[in-house]
Amino acid sequence: MSGALTAGLAGLVTLPGLRFLAARRPRAAAGDDDAIRVADRDELKAERPLRVNVYGQRRDAWTRFDHARLGSAWLVRTPEGRVRAFSTVCPHLGCGVDWNEKTEKFHCPCHGSAFGLDGRCLRGPAPRGLDELDVQATGGEIRVRYLRFKTGTRTKEPIG
Repeated sequence: MSGALTAGLAGLVTLPGLRFLAARRPRAAAGDDDAIRVADRDELKAERPLRVNVYGQRRDAWTRFDHARLGSAWLVRTPEGRVRAFSTVCPHLGCGVDWNEKTEKFHCPCHGSAFGLDGRCLRGPAPRGLDELDVQATGGEIRVRYLRFKTGTRTKEPIG
């Protein structure tokens, strides 16, 4: 009887620990698999970037946040009418990239990197261009599949 009681107590202590370890593996933020609605198509002007915030579901171990801010993206409509989305995170060290109306370029205020309207790196030290996000522009709405990428590398490597 005492052996069975000891085994039962050991199981009660071990099971939560195993659950904790299983939950510790990295989980991607929601939005990694699903495209999230971020804007209406008529909000975009040709060759005029529009900054949008991306909200979706985020999980943290046992907690789920349903309307969490995942990040931001720059939406650009090309002269041909195609919609592209770029992460607002500089691929150099992760600073926020802003649009400069005067120079008509994206600029990183931290270390002086500059990017063209097409996301290409025009001036370093950024090791690559802006990270492009998957876009679905169907009907009147624009949806973005939001991901974060590793900074400081030449290749575009998703985190999560």
